[in-house]
Amino acid sequence: MWASLFHLIAVFVAVHITKCQTVCNKQAPLEWYLKKHTIQLNWTLIGNICENDLECWGSQGKRQVSEQPFSFPQICPLQLQHGDKLLMSADETLKTYGIRIFNVSREDFESCTTNAELKNQFVFPHNTNESEHVEAKWITPGHHYFIALHEGDSQLCKLGLRLNVSVKTQLCRASPLLRLCSGNGVCRTDFYEGAYHCRCNHLYFGRFCERFDACLDNPCQNKGICLTNGSTDPNNRTYKCLCPPHFTGVNCSEIIGEGNCQTICEDGTCVQLSPVSFKCICASGFSGKRLYFLLKFDILQLH
Repeated sequence: MWASLFHLIAVFVAVHITKCQTVCNKQAPLEWYLKKHTIQLNWTLIGNICENDLECWGSQGKRQVSEQPFSFPQICPLQLQHGDKLLMSADETLKTYGIRIFNVSREDFESCTTNAELKNQFVFPHNTNESEHVEAKWITPGHHYFIALHEGDSQLCKLGLRLNVSVKTQLCRASPLLRLCSGNGVCRTDFYEGAYHCRCNHLYFGRFCERFDACLDNPCQNKGICLTNGSTDPNNRTYKCLCPPHFTGVNCSEIIGEGNCQTICEDGTCVQLSPVSFKCICASGFSGKRLYFLLKFDILQLH
């Protein structure tokens, strides 16, 4: 047995020295898909093995130490959507050698130890050979840890045959009968999040993007104050501007009184919009953004 294991280790080391650096596919950000997927995981010591933080979790520096095991090497961490099916198989070398897959605690994952006699830890009741479905009880929402042993020996696990699986559910709708994110956003997760959450479209907010705020862009001009009623009805005006003195209109863009307009419209033309309101049409190269400040300054001087 030891001669066979030494040969397997020697082959792995030789390949490891010459292979390119593994960079795990973080699959982030991921969008929730309604049709469930089937994921194939092949237990092998050649490829798909990461040996440090950078290879396993990337360079963003956001890995949460409290959630992700430190131990290296390991198979690239796997992220599943709740309801996905997981298939496991072993490469030809490991099939011949013979490995058993165990579901273990995080501590046993890090130390590569387990009680090989505990049958309730067996993922399959036999050595891993051809592709086989993992039972749903092993991939419920949360973190799950798996290690591979040969006749109870942990050497293969310490060489990288251990797998960290994160299974996530979605928190993007209040009821199965409703659309994800109320149809106003996308249901998405990042590698470091524990579930899928809504990323709302512009002007929408709330846990399920169910609320609308037309004031986010502050449509009120000239220091007007924007108030919103939170309505999502596109046919209903969802905001109102409280205009400062001497300004009026839906967006406070109109000036009350021709005299006020003439006072501030130095590089433009006053155009009458109603019996009492005017608008300053600026000449080419000039902007009307300073209307409120100029008008306020001139009124103060008059007093």
